[in-house]
Amino acid sequence: MSELAIKIKICKLYYEEGLSKVEIAEKTRFSRFKIAKILEDAVADGTVQIKIRELPGAHFELESALEKKYKIYRAIVTDTGVNDEGTKGLIGASAAQQLAGMLQDGDCIGIAWGSTILKMIQAFSSPVSIRDISIIQLTGGLHQVEQGFNPVELTSTLAAKIEGSRLFQLYAPAIVDNREAREILLKETTIRSTMEKFGDINIAVVGIGGMRPKPTTMLYRDGYITADELKSAEKLNLAGDINSHFYNDAGQPCSTIFDERTIGIDLQQLSRIRYVMAVANGQHKVQAIHSALKGRIINILVTDRSTAEAVLAAD
Repeated sequence: MSELAIKIKICKLYYEEGLSKVEIAEKTRFSRFKIAKILEDAVADGTVQIKIRELPGAHFELESALEKKYKIYRAIVTDTGVNDEGTKGLIGASAAQQLAGMLQDGDCIGIAWGSTILKMIQAFSSPVSIRDISIIQLTGGLHQVEQGFNPVELTSTLAAKIEGSRLFQLYAPAIVDNREAREILLKETTIRSTMEKFGDINIAVVGIGGMRPKPTTMLYRDGYITADELKSAEKLNLAGDINSHFYNDAGQPCSTIFDERTIGIDLQQLSRIRYVMAVANGQHKVQAIHSALKGRIINILVTDRSTAEAVLAAD
C-alpha cells in the first residue's frame, strides 16, 4: 500500500469505524505515536476535513471572541429579537439552560433582580436529580418595580421550581433613606442570617445597570436615587452598577454615597463567588458590560448578537 493509502485506511478506522489509536496500532503493528502523527498530518494536509454542523441562532465565533478577550468562563450569545422584550426572552431562555446545566448537588445560588432575570426564571426547568440546593436573595426588595421583577418574588419562584431547595430571603428594602436606617436593619437577626449566607454562594446571577450615554440603572429610573445624587458622583467616572453598587470604566468598585443606604451583597463579596453570570443587553449598556468584564466582576455573560458585537468593539 502507498503511504497515502495507509493514511486513508488509518483515518477510516479512526473516524468512521471508531477504533481507538491503541486498537489501530495493534491492528496495523504501527506504534501508537505513529498512528497519532498520521492522524494529525491527515487533518493538516486536508486528507481529513472536519465539518461541524452549524446551529441556527448560535454565535460560536462571537462567544469564543468574548471568552478570549476577557478571559471569562463562558459567553452565551443569542440572536437579537425584533424588539427588546423579544431579545430579553431569548437571553433569559439561554441563561436558564446555562444555569440548569451548571447545577450540582449542594450548590448555593444567589439571585438579584431585573426583567431579564425574570425571563430566565420563567424559562428555568430544574434538573430532576439535583439535591440540596440553596437559593439566596442578593439584594433587598424593591417596592416600585413592576410585578415579578422584585428579588423576593424572583427567588420564591425559582425555589418553587427546584424541589427540596432552601430559600434565604432579605426582608428589607434594597435602598433605605439613610445610613442610620441601614445600620438598624442590619442588626435584625433574619436579615443578618441571610447576609451571612453570601459567603456560601458559588453561583450568582445578576443584571447590569448602565450609566452612559445616560443613566439606565433601575435605581435612577425608579426614583431610588436622584439626578443630583448621581451628579455628585460624576467625578468617579461611573460606568455601571450591579446590585446597587457602582464601578468605574476599569471595572473597579467605586465608593459612593449610595453604599451607606444599600442593603445587599457588595462588589467585593461578589468577586469572591466562583461563577458570576450576568444577563444584560442593549447599546445603552455596552460600556457597563465591557467594564464589568474588564474588571472581572462577572465571568459568565449571556447577551445578544448586536450587544456582543458592540462589546467586542469597545476599547
